[in-house]
Amino acid sequence: MPDPYSVLDLERNATAEQVRRRYLELARTYTPEQHPQKFAEIQEAYQQLRDPAKQLERTLFEPETSDTIDDLIAKAQHRLVRRRLPTELLLQLDAHGE
Repeated sequence: MPDPYSVLDLERNATAEQVRRRYLELARTYTPEQHPQKFAEIQEAYQQLRDPAKQLERTLFEPETSDTIDDLIAKAQHRLVRRRLPTELLLQLDAHGE
């Protein structure tokens, strides 16, 4: 899948509200009846960015990331503390750290 930030034309530091607003704007422009493929791409990008666990997984395991895992965890610390991560993601993080 292409980068969800580029699909939604957002900066990487976009807030959840900015992501939601941009998704709604694009969904109104690219309706599923007129642009089914583009709409599906927009919807998939939004799903990736609105789910914190998916967003963290993508950030940690994408090859082009330049941040260290410690930097990424420090940036996402408030999300890690407030939300429970799926067991599958925790196992991947554990395996990645070995």
